[in-house]
Amino acid sequence: MKKLMFVVTIIVQLICFNDQTVHAFDGAEVFDIQKGEVIKIIKNSANLQSEVEKWLSSIAGTVGSLKMEPDSGIGLKIELVPPLKVENQWITGTVTEVALFISEKETYYPTLLIFTKENSVIAVNIQYDLMMFLKKNKLFKPEFNLNNPPKDK
Repeated sequence: MKKLMFVVTIIVQLICFNDQTVHAFDGAEVFDIQKGEVIKIIKNSANLQSEVEKWLSSIAGTVGSLKMEPDSGIGLKIELVPPLKVENQWITGTVTEVALFISEKETYYPTLLIFTKENSVIAVNIQYDLMMFLKKNKLFKPEFNLNNPPKDK
């Protein structure tokens, strides 16, 4: 029950995060988690949508913690236009939106929160080199922990 309440809280935060409504055609919202504000809009493009598709293809497993959102770092909220059908061992459904969280903390690994048309939400770790994407969009900070989570023993 606590996990469900936490997920609902995250969803409400993502939906109500900013006073202004940003639609998919406007772009992806990049927000500073600690400040609690949108710091940049990345223009929505075929390249951005393709990048998200690569993230979804690189799922390494579900997040093992109830704490899906870091205390600091950045979050990217990206609507998929058109929605993308995904079928793998972690998720089956039509992905409508994702939120990527990146932190400076060495114990927090890049986490992708996936929202589907079927109203399911799942938090996963991805094994993808995010550095090029972050640099291209002028979001890279050397302090970010872009490492993959350790493999289960």
